[in-house]
Amino acid sequence: MKTLTSESYNIAWFKLADFVARKEKERALSVLRLLMHSISDEALTYQLEGDILQAFQDYSAIDRYHAAAQMYQKLGKFQQAISSHHYAIRFQENEKTLSAILQLYIALEDKAGISSSFSKMADYIITTKNSDYLIDVTHAIAAPLPLNIQTLLQTQLTVSILLYDADYKKISELIQNTLNFLQQDLKTAHTSSHLSQFLADLKILNFKEYKKAELYLKDV
Repeated sequence: MKTLTSESYNIAWFKLADFVARKEKERALSVLRLLMHSISDEALTYQLEGDILQAFQDYSAIDRYHAAAQMYQKLGKFQQAISSHHYAIRFQENEKTLSAILQLYIALEDKAGISSSFSKMADYIITTKNSDYLIDVTHAIAAPLPLNIQTLLQTQLTVSILLYDADYKKISELIQNTLNFLQQDLKTAHTSSHLSQFLADLKILNFKEYKKAELYLKDV
């Protein structure tokens, strides 16, 4: 496939920016298709097309961002995949994309990213569906993972429900399950920091349940 000369390439980028600024969608996309022949990174071309479509408030941008993310993920470029999903989220939140971001952070073993992305997914799911559905989703994601990641997800699950669904009826049972995970993790990791942090959060979020947790831990 014949590529553009350096001069033509620069002119094409200038025209592309000009068409976007003038809200000429079809002409902008035509120039992008021309430029695609000179871009070796196929994922980047989908990313760019998503950016242009988003500039015109075209919801098909979401599909382009997802395509870019999938290609980056196959190449092992997880951070770029996360970025592409985040572009889609800024356009429109949905469970599929929020879950995809979480699982990429899990693949990276990025605990801060896991906590942040899980909280966003939990807020969305509890708001649009319910806490029981969130529990099922979380357990399905966690099942094949190592104990330390399962424990992190279980802890985040409980904290999220305490934050976003204060009237959840089965919170005591959920907290006991979380304490069981944390105690198993304690035996493996030989550190009580995770348990201590959870109890500190619980004390702030629901003091009554915190006192129950203290009694539960004394009995086990």
